[in-house]
Amino acid sequence: MSDVPKPPPDPKPADPPRPRRPTPPTKHTRGGPGHHLSESTPLSPREEAFVAEYTTTFHASEAARAVGYKGDARTISVTACNLVARPHIQAAIRRTIEARRAKLEATAERTIQETAWIAHADVGQLFDAKGNLRRIHELPAHVRAAIASVEVVKRNMTAGDGKVELVYKVKCWSKVAALELLAKHFGLIDGEPAQTVAPGPIFQLPDGCAGVRVH
Repeated sequence: MSDVPKPPPDPKPADPPRPRRPTPPTKHTRGGPGHHLSESTPLSPREEAFVAEYTTTFHASEAARAVGYKGDARTISVTACNLVARPHIQAAIRRTIEARRAKLEATAERTIQETAWIAHADVGQLFDAKGNLRRIHELPAHVRAAIASVEVVKRNMTAGDGKVELVYKVKCWSKVAALELLAKHFGLIDGEPAQTVAPGPIFQLPDGCAGVRVH
């Protein structure tokens, strides 16, 4: 009797596929690869602090260290260079500088205007058509600017009549001094040259930085 061939064994079931572990999202550092920055990107609290510090000292490495960035001199220098190269930080620096410059120019212009009001003040405008002293709130701003002080004195002009009269003493700033200041400012007389607002800040960046454009 011949041997009957045995049927082949059942194939071993394949192992079920292992579930793939989800790939964690890539963590992008602010300003690093994959993180797009533009001039409209909001500043982080630390970046705001950096802009404030930088526009005070105009030394990028010192500003970076002052707001909490850590590392040796080389690391801080690289960090500072990366910070000032970011478009939204550059935009914030420009806005801060322009706002400060506008404020300085407005202050200088106001100072010259006030000096001119004193220099060209007309005391006749202190009185009305009848020769009475006008009330302070009735005086124009350029007339009030020339007044240094107002003193009110009570006194009895006629002894024994029981009347008390008020005497107003108005003191104005020196016209001569104001005229001299204006003359020096405009170079009409010898003196120190007029101080003007600098066209831009003087600041220091780490070596190798492209810098910040100030328009």
